[in-house]
Amino acid sequence: AGMRPIVEIQFSDFTAQAMDQIVNQAAKIHFMLGGAANVPMVLRTPLGSGTGAAAQHSQSLEAWFAHVPGLKVVMPATPADAKGLLKASVRDPDPVMFFEHKKTYRLFKADVPDGDTVVPIGKASIAREGKDLSIFCYGYMRVCALEAAETLAREDGVEEAWRIVDPVLRKPTPVHVYERGSWGPAQAGKMTEKLGGWHAPQAQAR
Repeated sequence: AGMRPIVEIQFSDFTAQAMDQIVNQAAKIHFMLGGAANVPMVLRTPLGSGTGAAAQHSQSLEAWFAHVPGLKVVMPATPADAKGLLKASVRDPDPVMFFEHKKTYRLFKADVPDGDTVVPIGKASIAREGKDLSIFCYGYMRVCALEAAETLAREDGVEEAWRIVDPVLRKPTPVHVYERGSWGPAQAGKMTEKLGGWHAPQAQAR
């Protein structure tokens, strides 16, 4: 009691074996007890394909958990984000699903800040400034989007068009991201309806 557990599951596909404990217990205890208790747990697990693993070891299941009230879902894209978001996740009072795309493990090396550096959960970052096009991505797709932007800038002279935003938190974006930019709640609601609609009412309400 009183500890902050960090659980590691070797492949995110195996979270299916613990769905009841994650979705019906950890995510709901705070609400079922009227806020009297918290579940400061981090479940860390890799996901994604492209490494030659079998079909049961290559899925990207973050969207499953992004639809569960009570869970926070995080996916870093850089080594600095991995450190800062993991620190923030451990200190968070709620259960956090910490996903890592397997391709980012050996894809590149980058500096990690010293000291107690924390990346806030739910706060988007601008990975590349632009003026004509915004791309919202997270995890490994941030790497792909940046590579595509640099290729266009080099080969086609499209330098200022791409604006790449990393929400870092899979839920509740894109509502938070649009509110942080020039979009109002009404526009965010219209956009989210086109994207699937599951959080359009929340956007309109805000």
